[in-house]
Amino acid sequence: MMKAAVLIEHQKLVIKDVPKPEPGPKDVLIKVLLCGICGSDHTLYHGGFGVPMPVIPGHEAIGLIEKIGEEVTGLTVGLRVTVQPNIGCGRCRLCRAGQKNLCPSKVRLGVDKNGVFAEFASVPADYVWPVPEGLEDEIAVFTEPLAVIVHAMKIWAPQKGDRTLIFGAGIMGLLALQLTVLHGAEVAACDLVDTRLAMAEQLGASCTIGPGDSIESFYNTFDVVYETSGVPAALEQVIRFAAPKGKIVILSLPGKDHRVPTDMIVRKELQIMGSLIYTDEFPESMALLKNGRIQTAPINTGVLSLNEVDDGLREFSSPDRMKMLVRI
Repeated sequence: MMKAAVLIEHQKLVIKDVPKPEPGPKDVLIKVLLCGICGSDHTLYHGGFGVPMPVIPGHEAIGLIEKIGEEVTGLTVGLRVTVQPNIGCGRCRLCRAGQKNLCPSKVRLGVDKNGVFAEFASVPADYVWPVPEGLEDEIAVFTEPLAVIVHAMKIWAPQKGDRTLIFGAGIMGLLALQLTVLHGAEVAACDLVDTRLAMAEQLGASCTIGPGDSIESFYNTFDVVYETSGVPAALEQVIRFAAPKGKIVILSLPGKDHRVPTDMIVRKELQIMGSLIYTDEFPESMALLKNGRIQTAPINTGVLSLNEVDDGLREFSSPDRMKMLVRI
């Protein structure tokens, strides 16, 4: 048996003793050390995704391999790893083309199957990555969210000097901001929370746009826009912010259709691109974290115990909260 945080119904998460998972022939059993709480965990907690319960949430994790399936090669017991939590079917046209992030049958760890808010988790061996020596757990746990940003930059990366807007200065926005700064862009951040805008300035934003500013004065300004907020009005706003010939990359999932000023898309000849999670960006993400090019300490709000996960999910939307970690 093992202890796990189990979501038994919407907004009701309890700590229970549950059976310890047994890895299949192509799986590894991971002893979980440290997790991150993500926006999708919050969405699941409040009834999003419509998946059967009970389920153990959580998908961002660092742990040690405890046991290896009989068909697994190249991994050893005791190896420290991080988890890539979106598992493609491996058989469809998209998976075979290396686009497993778009697999229509992909399984989401912590949503479609039990996740990592537990003492142990079973994960397909092809979806774990060894953590380099010298990369601390508290930093390595940012690998998964940073991989989302690395993937988005492959879809469209700003050029040196490009006027770039990060729309939404949450965790994903602040990671995107740092990577755009590394590309030499001139970066602005837009958010409704002053503390997050202050953090954006600390991490390299040359300009911030907040609730006290006249946002109309920034319309038609930005060569590249990354939408990370997921708020319903976001797409309409970023279309207005984009300069003629601008590029917009959407990383968020607002959840339903919203008003879009298509006339502006045409008149400004905008390019709008979606970016969904990642494919093979975990090693690149870990390299950025190990060499210190991405700062995580300023956006690490604190560490909870497994017993405090429910509190962390309830308080997820607090304006003073950034990234909460969970020590198992």
